[in-house]
Amino acid sequence: MDCRNQRAKVRIERIKNNGGSHTSAEWKLLLAKSPTCAVCRRSWAEVPLRPDPRYKNTWTKGHKLPIYHGGSDGLSNIQAECYECNFQKNAGALGGRPIETCDPVLKLNGAISVAISQERISRKFCFVLNNETKIFPVQIKNRDTGVIAFRISLGGSGGNTRAASEEVDESTMTRKVLEKGYAVRCKSLDGKTNGLYKKGHRSVREVRLNII
Repeated sequence: MDCRNQRAKVRIERIKNNGGSHTSAEWKLLLAKSPTCAVCRRSWAEVPLRPDPRYKNTWTKGHKLPIYHGGSDGLSNIQAECYECNFQKNAGALGGRPIETCDPVLKLNGAISVAISQERISRKFCFVLNNETKIFPVQIKNRDTGVIAFRISLGGSGGNTRAASEEVDESTMTRKVLEKGYAVRCKSLDGKTNGLYKKGHRSVREVRLNII
């Protein structure tokens, strides 16, 4: 069995264990309502053609919370993503193996595209800094449990350490950060700015809601 088939077998087993399902009709309806990639927001026509000519479409079926990290296969966890974003997001799940030895489809524009991090962001809101940089709440993976969540805290001497913080889902994080003054770890989309931020932070100019 080649490595592509082996990966597919492992993925099928993970999907089964994670639970959730959706029909082909549900996916086609979702795709029809998705004119752009859910991650990079490019239209399908703006995405370069896939390097493997066997694949004609630039869109793929993606999971908001990756299957590798326990995400379900339910429709609420499904979104339309361009193949570049999808492959970049999931490259880390290959366990660090050189992609070129496994699947040439994952070679993008002649280069190996490997995600540096599996961190995920929330687009429920963003902080706009004084220098115009937009930063988004970012999920943290608990090294002990493997759970991925937003780590929030009230700040102070404990900062955002695990001992002084809570690990919560997106809706709880949004409510506590925006309504109760909690701090959350954030980063910019280019990864150049990251840190612990909250409303009223001296470098935060404004909060923008529901960023697309």
